Amino acid sequence: MRSSAYVVILGLAGTLAGACSDIGPGDFVVPPGSSPPITTDADVYTLGRVDGGYVGEAVATYTNTTGRPVFYRRCTRESSGPIYSLRRTGPDSGARIFVGSVWACVGGVPTGRVPAGGTLTARVDLGSWDSPQAQPPITPEQRVGRFRIEFGLCVEHADSDDCEALPQTASESNPFELRFAGP
Repeated sequence: MRSSAYVVILGLAGTLAGACSDIGPGDFVVPPGSSPPITTDADVYTLGRVDGGYVGEAVATYTNTTGRPVFYRRCTRESSGPIYSLRRTGPDSGARIFVGSVWACVGGVPTGRVPAGGTLTARVDLGSWDSPQAQPPITPEQRVGRFRIEFGLCVEHADSDDCEALPQTASESNPFELRFAGP
């Protein structure tokens, strides 16, 4: 009898452990009203004019409060930072955008890892280049506005091209304003 109970308990423990290892995007949902998991070093950034375009940079830091590792997409094997993107937020969220870098990554790069309680920081390009031949032409309004930074965060260790993404709210920054320098 005792050995049967032992087998049942071991079987139940194995079933529960298997169920716990099936982690998906839903396990990373940020509760409404919580602070975003990525914070920027400022609430307002200013674009400076240079020959050929505009320059600006933000520093964004992800803090892993999930209690488990989180993984991030990388561009090359040597990259220690995440692939990131910018998106508009707020009333003008549907407006066109012409800000930041375009990634040109190699394939077959494994994701990086942020341990539970760890942080991941990236310098984020907010600048843009003049594009006089663009059709339709780039307008000043496409370079400024209210934005969020999103890191390419993943549920599990995988190839950076093929990882299961965390929900948007679990991989985005606080909103910030991007403006032109001057009066």
